[in-house]
Parts: sequence; structure tokens; C-alpha cells
Amino acid sequence: MRGQQAGFTLFELIAVTVILGIIGVFVGIMISTGASGSLTARIAEENAQKGQIALERISLELRDVNGGPGASNTAPLVTATNIQYTTSQASLSGTRTLAYDSANKRITITPASGGTARTLVDGVNACTMGYGGASGTYNITFTVSFTLTGTATPFSITVKPRNSINTPASS
Repeated sequence: MRGQQAGFTLFELIAVTVILGIIGVFVGIMISTGASGSLTARIAEENAQKGQIALERISLELRDVNGGPGASNTAPLVTATNIQYTTSQASLSGTRTLAYDSANKRITITPASGGTARTLVDGVNACTMGYGGASGTYNITFTVSFTLTGTATPFSITVKPRNSINTPASS
């Protein structure tokens, strides 16, 4: 027995290598799944924050509507992708436009005529705007709904202006 050397056989080395390879694959899959889940959760959180901030600003804008383009006591103009209105806020005077820019995938607000469109939220896949109710009895409501990239659930808000306004016109 003196002639035998201590060590591993080729078969044992191959078996250990295969077992370590299998363990490595499973560890890699677990790390990849965890990183993917973390990234998905982070994107969902960012979209939720962006959506909430946009909804809050839209609510602030539409709450003080008192008319349409040009002056109070005229009808706001509403289409499927924008709302033109005036507001009772002195610091926000003039015609304002809340609009969905499908080319740039964003919802914007444009202050007074000729102003620069400001982005409220970007990464918008789809958006609809509308109204309901009849004039004269504080029954008009505006509805804005949109979905963001990476989020399946839509964000939606219905706002009832503080002022009695004429029934919006569709342009």
C-alpha cells in the first residue's frame, strides 16, 4: 500500500465541479430574481409618487375653474386630451390649458396664452379627460385618468370646481 498516493480521482473532481456548477446556477437565479423584484418595486414606487403629485396639481388647478378661454362665465373647452379654462386665482389669471401630449408621453399645463407648457408628469401611456353634469347648480365635474409606463393601474381623479360654471363645450 506504500505505492498509492493520497489525493482525488478524476471522477471525484468532475463530480464536485458539476455539483458546484449546479449550486452556482441556482444562486445566480435567486440573485437575479431578487434584483429584478427590487427594480420593479422601485419603479412602481416612483410611478406612484409621480402619479400622486400630478393628481394633486390637477385637483388644485381644476378646483378653481370659473370659466373658459378668455373670461370667466364662459364655458371651459374640453376634449378627450385637453381642458382649457380660466381660474378664480388672481395669481393664475388668463386662460390655462391642461393637456395630454401623446408625442412626448406627458401631461402638461400651459399658463396664460402664449405661455410655455410645463410638464406635470412624464411617461404617460394613455390619458383621457372629460366632464359631467349640467351648468348652473354646481354640478359640473372634471375627470382626468392616465396610466404610466410600468404601471398597470390607472391614476384617476374627479374634481368638482368651487364655482358655478357653464356646461363645458367640446371643441
